[in-house]
Parts: sequence; structure tokens; C-alpha cells
Amino acid sequence: MTFSSQFKLCQSALSKGFTLIELVIVIIILSAVGIATTSYIATGLDIYNDITERDKSINSVRFVMERMHREVSNALPNSAKSFANPDGDDNQCLSFYPIKKSSFYTDFPIYPLQSSEGSVATISDYDYVTGDRAVVYLLHEAELASVETNGSAKSQAISSVNAAKDKLFFSSSVSFPLSSPASRVYIINDIVKYCFLGTDLYRQKNAETAVLMGENIAGTFNVIDATLQRNSLVKIGLSLVFDGQEVAFEKTLHINNVP
Repeated sequence: MTFSSQFKLCQSALSKGFTLIELVIVIIILSAVGIATTSYIATGLDIYNDITERDKSINSVRFVMERMHREVSNALPNSAKSFANPDGDDNQCLSFYPIKKSSFYTDFPIYPLQSSEGSVATISDYDYVTGDRAVVYLLHEAELASVETNGSAKSQAISSVNAAKDKLFFSSSVSFPLSSPASRVYIINDIVKYCFLGTDLYRQKNAETAVLMGENIAGTFNVIDATLQRNSLVKIGLSLVFDGQEVAFEKTLHINNVP
């Protein structure tokens, strides 16, 4: 093969490579594909994060609703009340007294009778602790703190219980102003409060430190008094805000027990 033939063969091989323009076009195309792919992935991640945050907030509301449903359903009849939070907003707080134990009384100091003890149906699993109180026929939560002019009250402090758990003792001679139609007596001790502070919901028992129950939640409580046909109700309204849109949750809780 002559030198001329070899030179032409080399020229032909070199002419089969990519030109600069072709390389630039390929780089541009790959960059556009890469940008589109990255944007698609980023959008997908944003949507995933948004859905995750929404699920987290909704699950938080569900947890709060379920917790309150269990507690309020076992509240002392007519002990629930709604009131303003420390910031002054109406119906931002809810308080009630959970029932520790309940029974039926057989021989009890109902006005005009007075006594330092009262007989009840056996409360086998009742363990007395300081602060326990007996309540008979509560019609309004304010009656827990009031004392009638005759010296009787619907809430009386228990001093002890006998070994058979069928007799309650009081520190002095007491009298309950009204008898229960069903002869029911309830034992309470703690007070529970749920309160909105800003967009956070807290739960507090007695004077203990409040516990955070939910974040980024707004809402109100409304206690509907009992009637002759039903017990009192607690209406809960909660709301969440997602991207400027408000999602509302409402639930009405029924207090199971009767005075």
C-alpha cells in the first residue's frame, strides 16, 4: 500500500468522529434531561413530605380525639365545664373529674340525716387515698365547691374505708343535700384539664406540669348541659391549616354515667 493510500485511509477514519457542534448538542440534551429528572424527583419529594406532614397532623388529632373520648366518657356526670384559657379566649379549655370508683348506697347521710359514715354496695377493688371525695347527685359542676346553707354539700371528703369495702367514713358528721334517683355514689379525686395555648393543646392533671398532646392544632370546647332525655355532652371542634386551607374536625362526646 502506497503512502498516499495510507493517508487517505487515515483521513476517512478521522472523519467518522463527533464534531464539536454534535458534542455541544449532546451536552445540552443531557443537561435538559438531567434538569427535568431532578425537578421531577424534587417535586415528588415535596409531595411526599407534604403528605407525611399532613398524615402526622391528622394522626395527632385522631390520638387527641380518642384520648379525650375515653376520658370524657368516664367523667363524673355534670362535672365538665368549658372556660377561657389564660390568654382570654372563650371555650379554649375543658375541665372534668374522672370517676375513680362508683357504687350504690344503701344507708347514707342524705339531708336531713347527718352521719360520719355511709354504707355502699361493696367496692372490692377500691383503694382509698388522701383526697378522695364522695359525690351524690351532682347537677352542675359549680356544686362541687359549694356548701348549702344547712351545712351539707354534694361533695364530701372521705377519711377512710373499712376492710370489707362497703362503708365510707368521713372526718366529721356530714349530709348530702339531695338523694340520687338511682342511689348512685361516685368517688373522685383528680381533676383533668385540656387547654389550647396558641396552636398547642396541653393536658394537665391537678397541679402537675401540663403535657403537650398536639401541635399546630386550634379548637374550642363546648359543654351542653343535660336534659331530661339525655346526659350532658361535650362538643369538640379542632382545626388544622394546610397551605392556607383549613381542615375542620368535630366530635360530640357523650358522658355515659347518670347522676
